[in-house]
Amino acid sequence: MATKLPTIQTFMTPVDVMQFSIVLKEHIQSVKFIKQYIWTDKNIPIFDQLDVEVAENSNFCIIDTNILSIERFKNEYIAPHPAGSGYMGGWVGEGLIQFLGSKNADYAPDCLRNGRLAASYDPIEDPETDKFVKTVWKLFKKGAKKLYFIDRETGKVQEKPETRFFAWPDAAKKFNGENGHYLTNHAFAYFIPKQP
Repeated sequence: MATKLPTIQTFMTPVDVMQFSIVLKEHIQSVKFIKQYIWTDKNIPIFDQLDVEVAENSNFCIIDTNILSIERFKNEYIAPHPAGSGYMGGWVGEGLIQFLGSKNADYAPDCLRNGRLAASYDPIEDPETDKFVKTVWKLFKKGAKKLYFIDRETGKVQEKPETRFFAWPDAAKKFNGENGHYLTNHAFAYFIPKQP
């Protein structure tokens, strides 16, 4: 079977990320979070749960240590950075999910630009990762709010919700379209959590 590349476009504040990490840990005891950036050595930053400070402006890889141990991750998924200084880690693969955090949009500073959850695996060859990814997606969507495309100039809101974009409660509350605070994917795509 072909490799699956599931992706969800996410809108989350650091508070949402912290809450999401708590939900994941409650349902998947073996889950951990690896903060992704250029590491100086292989003593990588691993968290059981995330707090607001750690979650702010950060990207993570979510790992199920029952599928891929931390030791195996260090041995098989870490490589020297191409620039020549430090190390970088894998984002997706067996037992891994990429989490890119939402950021303030550079083209609309009062708006929150989406992050994402993404994975890459073969469900036939790797049924454990398939189950892990499906569980994480289900838990994410259970806590998420539906979003609707809005034309900022006319105020017209689409009747049907988006199928790929979701916001968690704190992001939905803070970026609800009031006072120019929207959720955004690019300079011509803005969303609100519910129809006014």
